[in-house]
Amino acid sequence: MYNFEFEEADESFSPVIAQYKNHPVSHLINALRIQWENLPIEENPAALKRYISELNKCIDLSEALYKKPATKVEATFFLLASHGFIALIYNYQKEYMKAAGEAKSAHSYFKEGIKYKNSNPEFLFASGLYNYYREQYPETHPIVKPIVIFFEGGNKKLGLNELELAVRNSIFSRIESATYLTTINIKYESNFRKAMSTAAWLHNKYPNNVIFTMKYTECLLLNENYDEAEKLKAALKNRRERTYQIANYVFEGIINEKKDNDLKSALANYSRAVQLKPDGRYTEEYIGMAYLGMGRIFAKQKETAKAKAYFKKTIEIANNEWVVKEAKSGLSNLK
Repeated sequence: MYNFEFEEADESFSPVIAQYKNHPVSHLINALRIQWENLPIEENPAALKRYISELNKCIDLSEALYKKPATKVEATFFLLASHGFIALIYNYQKEYMKAAGEAKSAHSYFKEGIKYKNSNPEFLFASGLYNYYREQYPETHPIVKPIVIFFEGGNKKLGLNELELAVRNSIFSRIESATYLTTINIKYESNFRKAMSTAAWLHNKYPNNVIFTMKYTECLLLNENYDEAEKLKAALKNRRERTYQIANYVFEGIINEKKDNDLKSALANYSRAVQLKPDGRYTEEYIGMAYLGMGRIFAKQKETAKAKAYFKKTIEIANNEWVVKEAKSGLSNLK
């Protein structure tokens, strides 16, 4: 599934789903399968409807198992996963209050799950995400502060450590943990070396997964490994999907600007990127990177008014902390 070999994945999943058709695992597998085959799923209404339906079926079956002592632990895992994925959908649709509300619905299951994280590494994924985003999310989305104030405090350092342990020790949650760990280290921690480590592992393990190729290419660029990034991004160039077109234009612009010092081509590629509508999950931050690149180029060319406008646009739309920081620094350095 993660390698985009969906027919082969169906063959592997089929006996599991047949044997456990009345168990929440079958619906969580179906949901993940639907999501990965229809990226970005938020922009595919029919697939999104099926995805949410499978997650709700998972929740319904899990709630029944949760009431039985013998199956409470596994039910807790499936409840956390399902509520968490629904909350993420609301987040990417910019329904931040709904996302927080869904997280609130899962909160009692989270408190149950942390009892098991030392004996069952699958719970490290949920615990790590909670500990990190409990602190980070209200910083990025102040509108949710009235809701999250009722949640126990988190710990970013602990959350990162738990996600790293999940990558090393879990099975079901390993790839999701690595995916979020990569994003967190880029977006909020500005720890590009660590991000590249997990991104490289994901790409090498699943070379057909274009999303993993895209994130690894991004990490190579952030670590100034332009030659390797240029080779890798060839996988994006001929894709027609808007997500990959945006990534290709931005990555090409960075290579033009930083490696080749071809500012004209860089501006052209950044401009192509910002003319396309980004998706919230994968490419929204690339638009911020494109505006930042345009600001850098106009600053270098002493076109102060244009540089100022693009740096301000970057600050307005970007969530990546390193992007916002660089744009603010660029603004302050303009004369």
